[in-house]
Amino acid sequence: MRELTQPQLLALFALASDLQSGRCRAVRALEDVVVLTAFFEPSTRTRLSFESAAHRLGAAVLSVPDGRVSSVRKGESLADTGVMLNSYADIVVLRHPSDTALDEIRNTRLTVPLINGGNGCEEHPTQAMADWYALLKRCAHLHDADAPPEQRISLGVVGTPRRMRALRSFLLMGALHFPHILRDVTVVSEDPRPLDAELDNAFRDALLPVRCTSDLRRHVGSFDVVYQNSLTLVGTEYEVFDAAFRIDGDTPLKPHALVMHPLARLGELGADLDDTPHNLYFSQADGAVFIRQALLLAVAGRLDRVRWHEPEELG
Repeated sequence: MRELTQPQLLALFALASDLQSGRCRAVRALEDVVVLTAFFEPSTRTRLSFESAAHRLGAAVLSVPDGRVSSVRKGESLADTGVMLNSYADIVVLRHPSDTALDEIRNTRLTVPLINGGNGCEEHPTQAMADWYALLKRCAHLHDADAPPEQRISLGVVGTPRRMRALRSFLLMGALHFPHILRDVTVVSEDPRPLDAELDNAFRDALLPVRCTSDLRRHVGSFDVVYQNSLTLVGTEYEVFDAAFRIDGDTPLKPHALVMHPLARLGELGADLDDTPHNLYFSQADGAVFIRQALLLAVAGRLDRVRWHEPEELG
């Protein structure tokens, strides 16, 4: 998250919006590029959205969809895997259950660009990009850096960020790059220590008020945006945390509150919200492919191959 800047993020969001709306195309921008999705941890949405993004840009795609069928299962080190990946791909998207996987593979002779598809409980940067893209697209007034405090977001997150990389990354991106959009943050969790030191410090540096509570019903009516999650990785297995904090049609949300979720969901998010104005989680999923297209174009240095339509072509 700290390798990105706010101008870079906003530029990627703008390009993703143009791709999503059809204002520009980049069908063959990566036609001579090989993208490898190396997923040593199960994934559906992240892996498929990266592969969809690559295919839409004309790239060739190789995939390790399950680490259990790779040489890592035989005992090969991540360092040796990194050396091997150099020979096979031009861009690598890596997901791994270890918090330190990116550091380990970067300390090898890996020279091709590496995109983090999620590492342990640490970070999921492209999920956070898709989340903030969806939120800023829905709430255009938030782009004004001089907006008065009463127009900023009171954010509630339901879950345990230090154990949930999607929540953690969403909060870290907000504190580092979009603090002017947030008025305050409330973390609803059964864990008495839901934040880690990096998040604590990021909120402190951003001068953002943060409170932690286990009483969802007491505070949910004050949130402009609620980010819900319950699944977390423990070792190599997923477990459900904070499952008691269900949000559904009976939850006393603000009339115009937005509900976010990285998906997949279990029982913590009711399907009766799907067809209501509260639903932002489908927009998060819809925009993820376009965010990842924009990122692949930028990482490959192929932004000059994007073709914008003339106004008359758009009709």
